[in-house]
Amino acid sequence: MKVLKLLGCLGLLACMLAGCGGGGTVVETTEADTTVADTTEEVISLTELENGLSHSKSYYTNKLCDGTADPFILEHEGTYYLYCTGGSKYYVHTSKDLVHWTKQETPILQLTETGWAKEKGWAPEVYEYNGKFYFIFSAKGEEYHSIDIAVCDTPNGKFKTLKRGKPFYSPEFSVIDASLFFDDDGRIYFYYSKDNSTNYVDGKRTSQTWGVEVKSDFSGMIGEPILISTPEYPWELKSGSVVWNEGPVVFKENGKYYLLYSANYYVSEHYSVGYATSDSPLRFFDKTKDSRILAGNGDTVTGPGHCNILRSPDGSEIYVVYHVHTVPPNTDKGRSLAIDRLIVHEDGTLSIDGPSEVRRPLPSGLNGYYHLNSGFTYAGEGEKAEFASKSDIKFLFDGNAMVRLTDLYSLDEGGSVEIKTDKPENIVSVWVYPALFEDYYPGSIDLEINGQYVIKDMVFRGSNGNPVVFNLGNLPEGTLVESLKVTVHLADGKQYAGLAEIIMITQ
Repeated sequence: MKVLKLLGCLGLLACMLAGCGGGGTVVETTEADTTVADTTEEVISLTELENGLSHSKSYYTNKLCDGTADPFILEHEGTYYLYCTGGSKYYVHTSKDLVHWTKQETPILQLTETGWAKEKGWAPEVYEYNGKFYFIFSAKGEEYHSIDIAVCDTPNGKFKTLKRGKPFYSPEFSVIDASLFFDDDGRIYFYYSKDNSTNYVDGKRTSQTWGVEVKSDFSGMIGEPILISTPEYPWELKSGSVVWNEGPVVFKENGKYYLLYSANYYVSEHYSVGYATSDSPLRFFDKTKDSRILAGNGDTVTGPGHCNILRSPDGSEIYVVYHVHTVPPNTDKGRSLAIDRLIVHEDGTLSIDGPSEVRRPLPSGLNGYYHLNSGFTYAGEGEKAEFASKSDIKFLFDGNAMVRLTDLYSLDEGGSVEIKTDKPENIVSVWVYPALFEDYYPGSIDLEINGQYVIKDMVFRGSNGNPVVFNLGNLPEGTLVESLKVTVHLADGKQYAGLAEIIMITQ
């Protein structure tokens, strides 16, 4: 009504200026004649919050433990046991969180106690089976490398070989990198590498992976070993006249058998991990020319390889445990422990979210922190960049932050991602990773929570994929999250930004 009164006064003033007065007629402006449409949208005021303190027990950064080549990790009753290549003695490291490791002072196995092994004790693995712990390893005897199995009642006690003086497997050639796979039908399979120190294929020294079923009491083999994999593709042949397929590990997911293996010389920047698949644990596994899924960059990370797998405490995720060179680009200064998430995609292909050099959330369920891997929906708003023809919002929730110009989601200024949870969740932090392409780093990002609160202007640091981490500790006590909105603001002079992954951590 204030608008209407103002318009009436302006009309009367105009009439007076035009000579209307005295006995003149005054035209009265009615409300119906002067109604003006109100197009103003209601603006919701958000309460701005400072970012909270980081949850130091919820994340890790590789490298986790130096001097740990060919690592294998066993979880038992809430403690992690790390075994690695040992020389003449094998030791064990223990941890409660995969980050802080303590080396046990006394060895769990000495080669002199085996009655046959002399040196080069390599690549141990330990399995809990029928109430005992079985330690499988390779070492060099008088002439060849052989494979043996030792047993103990605890994962860190004194292991004794099943037969003193006689290895479990000792053919007339060198065999290394032993691994066991326990199938869900109760059968046990033994995989190993036929070492290229004694193995020639078409005149070339060649390391290959072989497999065979073993008896349930480890007293012998069932049938004859068969060839599982051999170096075939260009990425596996980087070491020239001597080639490798070694460090085998087999696991089963969704009814399919997967073989992870390493190729090339371990003291080289080209040491990498690939995979192959099969519908049976004992046949030649299928692989493709692009089967490599873990590789270094020749500069800050070299030699990622000799991996094994580890399930997250809540069973929702798979991780690879592997080593990298400790002082890259030098490749001969020792090896260190690394872990990264392994993703089994809907089409059955594999990828590894690594080798990571920045902070990653610990596996789901560790230290009481969980990843919200399901139970939410999402939608995006913003223009897709021309460089990202495959840009899809689903890539933000596929577990893989190590992406460049593929498997990302692109946005323009003000582009956003909205997430709605199926039920209120105690989300304590939200991790947002940029695509590994510095030209498309966002300038900053905001996080809106429940349409009521906002944390603004968070900036990515560095150029190697460091995440922005929104810590929600400054929300009012007891606030549960029902919706989130990530909004992107572009860096100066940029038209688009690319995001790689969003991870929500609950407690």
